[in-house]
Amino acid sequence: MGCHHDMVIPWCSSMMRLLWFLFALLLARSVADAATANYTFTVESMRVSRLCNSTDIIAVNGQLPGPMIEVNEGDAVAVEVINGSPYNLTIHWHGILQLLTPWADGPSMVTQCPIQPNSSYTYRFNVTGQEGTLWWHAHSSFLRATVYGALIIRPRNGSAYPFPAPDQEVPIVLGEWWSRNVVDIESDAVSSGQLPRESDAFTVNGVTGELYQCANDTFTVDVQPNTTVLLRVINAGLNTHLFFKVAGHAFTVVAVDACYTANYTTDTLVLAPGHTVDALMVTNASAGSYYMAVQAYDSLSPTTMAVTDDTTATAIVRYNTTSTKKNATPVMPTMPQSSDSATANAFYFGLRGPPSPSAPAVPTKVDVNMTIELGLGQLPCDSTQSSCSGKSVAAAMNGVSFRLPSQMSLLEAQFNRMPGVYTADFPDAPQPSGTPMVEGTKVRRLKYNSTVEIVLQNPTAFPSENHPIHLHGFNFFVLAQGLGNFTPGNVSGYNLVDPVSRNTLAVPTGGWAVIRFVANNPGMWFFHCHLDAHVPMGLGMVFAVDNGTTPDSFLPPPPADLPKIEDGDDAEFQKILALCSHRISHETRIIIVFRGLRGTPAMASAAMLVPLVLVLCTAAASAAVVEHTFKVGGTKITQLCMNSVIYTANQQLPGPTIEVTEGDTLVVHAVNDSPYPLSLHWHGVYQLRSGWNDGANKITQCPIQPSGNFTYRFNITGQEGTLWWHAHSSLLRATIYGALIIKPRNGPSGYPFPEPYEEIPILLGEWWNRNVDDVENDGYLTGLGPQISDALTINGMPGDQNRCKGSAMYEVEVEYGKTCLLRIINAAVNVELFFKVAGHTFTVVAADASYTKPYATDVIVIAPGQTVDALMNTTASPGRYYMAAHVFDSKTVAVPFDQSTATGIVKYKGVPNYAPAAMPSLPPHDDVVTAGRFYWSLTGLARPSDPGVPTTVDHNMVVTFGLDQAPCAPNQTKCSGFAIVAAMNRNSFQFPDQKVSLLEALYKGVPGVYSEDFPDFPSPMQGFRKATAVKKVKYNDVVEVVLQSEQYSSTLGTENHPIHLHGFDFYLLAQGLGRFNPSMKSKYNLVDPQVRNTVAVPAGGWAVIRFMANNPGMWFMHCHLDAHLPLGLAMVFEVLNGPAPNLLPPPPS
Repeated sequence: MGCHHDMVIPWCSSMMRLLWFLFALLLARSVADAATANYTFTVESMRVSRLCNSTDIIAVNGQLPGPMIEVNEGDAVAVEVINGSPYNLTIHWHGILQLLTPWADGPSMVTQCPIQPNSSYTYRFNVTGQEGTLWWHAHSSFLRATVYGALIIRPRNGSAYPFPAPDQEVPIVLGEWWSRNVVDIESDAVSSGQLPRESDAFTVNGVTGELYQCANDTFTVDVQPNTTVLLRVINAGLNTHLFFKVAGHAFTVVAVDACYTANYTTDTLVLAPGHTVDALMVTNASAGSYYMAVQAYDSLSPTTMAVTDDTTATAIVRYNTTSTKKNATPVMPTMPQSSDSATANAFYFGLRGPPSPSAPAVPTKVDVNMTIELGLGQLPCDSTQSSCSGKSVAAAMNGVSFRLPSQMSLLEAQFNRMPGVYTADFPDAPQPSGTPMVEGTKVRRLKYNSTVEIVLQNPTAFPSENHPIHLHGFNFFVLAQGLGNFTPGNVSGYNLVDPVSRNTLAVPTGGWAVIRFVANNPGMWFFHCHLDAHVPMGLGMVFAVDNGTTPDSFLPPPPADLPKIEDGDDAEFQKILALCSHRISHETRIIIVFRGLRGTPAMASAAMLVPLVLVLCTAAASAAVVEHTFKVGGTKITQLCMNSVIYTANQQLPGPTIEVTEGDTLVVHAVNDSPYPLSLHWHGVYQLRSGWNDGANKITQCPIQPSGNFTYRFNITGQEGTLWWHAHSSLLRATIYGALIIKPRNGPSGYPFPEPYEEIPILLGEWWNRNVDDVENDGYLTGLGPQISDALTINGMPGDQNRCKGSAMYEVEVEYGKTCLLRIINAAVNVELFFKVAGHTFTVVAADASYTKPYATDVIVIAPGQTVDALMNTTASPGRYYMAAHVFDSKTVAVPFDQSTATGIVKYKGVPNYAPAAMPSLPPHDDVVTAGRFYWSLTGLARPSDPGVPTTVDHNMVVTFGLDQAPCAPNQTKCSGFAIVAAMNRNSFQFPDQKVSLLEALYKGVPGVYSEDFPDFPSPMQGFRKATAVKKVKYNDVVEVVLQSEQYSSTLGTENHPIHLHGFDFYLLAQGLGRFNPSMKSKYNLVDPQVRNTVAVPAGGWAVIRFMANNPGMWFMHCHLDAHLPLGLAMVFEVLNGPAPNLLPPPPS
C-alpha cells in the first residue's frame, strides 16, 4: 500500500463521473527548476578491493566517499537520488537545518518512506544561515558505511571566514570498512539479538592506508611549507569514536558541526560518529612526510566488554619541497590509548562558541524541561530473530525503546493527521528504577517557538559508553557537560555566554550533558544515537514540532515525488497514488476513491483509464513553480478620444493576471524596456524570508534600470484569495498593474463558501491623458501634488459615461441562476471608490486575501490597495446591467476630484447587445456613513485552524499622520509660497539617496543610510523632521499601532488614508472617529477581527492594528494614496533576525 494511511469511501458513481471529477480538480502547469546547485546521485553496486578481498559495496556515482557537494551559504540544493541498488534507502543531509523543508531531511520512516529499488526522489532544500563542514549519508540500515560524502558550505561570495583565510582546504572523511556486505552484517546482528561485529579497518577518504595487509592505496595530500591548511574532518564511521592526529603538527579548531568556535589549540582531534571538525594546521614542521593517523576511542565501560577495531588507518601529509624524500617513511604520531577518556573529554569539554557579539544569543526563558536517560538493556527475542537465544540487546531513552512505523512516515502522519501511527506521550523524565523497558513509537510534541532544555544522562552503572546524540532539524547550545549524575538545579554551572553549538553531542560515559534549542521548525525531527548499531536497538525518539501561528511557521505539503511504500498492488495503481497525492494535500479524495476500488471489478475498468489519469495527476503534481516574463515598455493606446503612449507589462492594460495555487513558488522575470527606473511590488504577499523580492523602491531594492532586468522569486504559502501586483516607482503604477489570484490548494472546493460557478477579476483604476511621470513631476514642482485623473476605469476601460463617445467598455456575460465570484481590486492611484452592479447585491467573503464572515451589501467600498472578494448571484431578470464605480471623497475641505463614473456591463446570456442597460444608484461622493458602515462591519472568518490574535503586546505605538504646509524647496520651480508635506509622528519620510536600499544597508551593516529613532508616539514639536527613520523591533515581537488621522493644517484638512503594511497581514482590532482614547481598548475585537494588509483610516479618526513581527527585513508602512508617498507619509519597520529564520542574503542579480 502507499505510505499514506488507508481510508475508504464507497464507490458511488460511474467511472466517467470520476473522470470529469479529475478534469475539474486538476490543472496542468509548467515547472521551472529553480535550484542553484544541481546534483544527480546514482546509487549502485560497485566492486572494490580492500584487505586482500574483492567486495561488492553500494556507492554513489562509483565513488567512495561519494561526490562532495560544494555550495555557498544561501544557495538552494537539488539532489536527484536514483536508486539502482537492490535495497531501500534514503539520504540524510546531516546537520542541514531543513527549515520548512522537512520532507528533504531523509531519515527513513521519520520524514519519508525509503526510495525503492529502481526509483528516484529529488531532495530540495536551502542552505541558509549555515557555513562550514557538514556531510550526507544513507539513513537506511548500515548502508551509510559506504554511502556518504562531504557537504561543504562556504561563505557567500564576498564574505570571509571569521579566521585567517587558509591557503588550502582538504576534506578528510573518516570511515569504517567491513570485508562483508554491511547489510548482511546488520541483518546477522538483528537476527541474533547481539551487537554487530566490529569493523575490519578504518579509512581516510575511502582508503585504509599502508599499515594494513594488501594496502594498495593511501590518501596523500601535498602541502607547501609555512602555509595554513584548513582540514575539514568528518567522522563518517558507523559505530566508533575516533582519535585523529598528524605527526609533528598541531591544530587550531575553528568550527564543529558547521558552527564556528572560539579558537581551540590541540594536537588531537576527537570525533564521534556524525561529528565534523574544521581545524587549521600550519605547515611549519621540517620538510618531509608525516602520517595522519586514525584510531578508535573506545569509551565502553567496563573495558573488558569492549570488542573494538584496534587497527590504525593512515594518510600522508607530504611537504612539496625538493628536500622531501619521496620514498622516506613518514613520521608516525603518538596516539592516545584507546580508552583515554581524559583526552576525549578534555577535547569535548574545552570547546567554546565564538566570542560575542558574533555568537548567537542563548535563549534564557525555558518552556520545556526534560531529562532523558540513555540506557542499554535487554528485551525478549521476538519471532523474527531466528538466531536469538532468550534475550536480545536493546536500548532506550527514558525506558522507551523506539520503533519506527512500517507503513507511513511520521511526518506524513503528522501532516495528514493520521491516527494510530504514533503516540505523543514520550515521557519528560526517566521512569522509576525497576520499570521494565517498553517498545513504542512515542514522540514528544512541542509548541512552535518553544525553548527546550534537555539533560542527557548516561547511566553511571555498567554497562555505559559515550553516546553521540544527534538532533535533526536544529542546532543546539551545549550549556554544560560533566561526569557522574547531573544535579538538578545546578544552573550556575551553565555556560550562557559562549557555549558551543552543535548538532551531535558526545554524552560522556557515565556522565551527562545539558543542551538547549528553540523549536522553530515545524515537523518530525529524529533525536537518536549516531552509533548506528544502537538505532535499530531503540536508542532514539522524535520531536513533533507543531505549526506556528503564521504562514512561515506551517509545515509545507509533501513534494510530488515523495516515495511511497508498495505492498504488491497493481503498479499502475501505485503510480496514481504517488502522482495524485501531492496536489490534493489534506483533501485526499482521488486517493480515497481509488483505494475504495481495489479488489473490485471497477478497478479493472479504472486500469484502462490509467494513462489519462496519470497525465492529469502528473500535471497537477508538478504545479510547484509558476513562471512569467513581464516586459515593461511603451504601448500605444486610444483612450478618451486621444492617442497616448503608456507604459505597461506585456502590452496589456491591466497587465497579465497571475494565477497560482497556495504553496506555489512564483518566478517573474521583469525586463525593463521603459525609459524609467522601476520596481514591481507584489501587494499583500508576505515575502516570508524573501524580502529582497518585495519590490518597494529603495526600501528592499534599488530600481531596475532602463534596459535592465531582475527576477523576482518567492513562495506563496498560507495565503488564499485576491492580491495584486504593481509598479512601486513614481506614478507608473497607474498603468503597470495586474491581478494576483491565489487559489486553494485543493481547488475551488477548498473555499470556505459555496463554490462559485465563475470567477471574474474586476480591476478599478485611474486614467490620465498625460504621461503619468510628467503628472507626478509637475505635482512636485508646484508643491500641490498631482492633478486629478481624467477618468476612472474598469479593467483598463472607462466605459460609456464620459465625454468621449464610443469609449471602450468592459463586458462580462453571465448565466442565469449562477453564483459569480467578483475579485475586485482598487488599483487606482489616489482615490477611494464606491462600486455597484445594478439590480444585484453582494456577499463579501474575503478582503485583502483574508476570509471574512459573509457580509451582505449592495455597495462595495474600496480604498487604493485593497481587494474584496464578493459573491454575486445572477438571479435578476435576464438583461443588461451596468457595473459602475465613482469616487468616495472623504476630504474635510473642498478640493477638486475626479467626478467621472467608470462603467462596465453584466450581460445575461441570450440577451442582445442592444438591450438597454440599467444603471445603479451610486452613493453620493461624500457619503461617509455608507463608507464607514462597510469598512467597520466586516469581521474575520476566524476558523478553528486560524491563528488567534496575539494577546501579549511587546510594542505599543501611536502613529499620527496628516498633511501640512512647508516653504517651497529651491527646486520646486512652479511653487508659490508653500508646498504640501506629510508626516508620521512629525517625521516626513525621506528615501535614501545613496546607491543602496534600506534592506541592503541592514544586511551589510552600511552606516549612515537610516536611523533607528522613529518615535513610538507623536512628537510635541511643531513642524516636521525630514528623516529616513525606522522602528526597530525584535523577531517575533508583537506590535500594536494606533493609527490616528490628524488635521495639521486647516487649509488642507484631513481625509481617509489607506495605510498599507508590507510583509505582514495585521489584525484590525478597532476603528472610530475623533481621537483615540486608551479606554477604548476594552472595545477591541479580539475574537474575529478583520485581517488586512491595507486599512482605510477614517478622516479625523483612528484605527488600531496588531501584528507579529516574524519576518526579518525592512518593511514599508505608508499611505497608499500615491500622491502622499513622495510627501513623506511613510515609515519603515526594521525586523531583526531571530534564532531562525534569518534574513536571507540578496540574490545575485
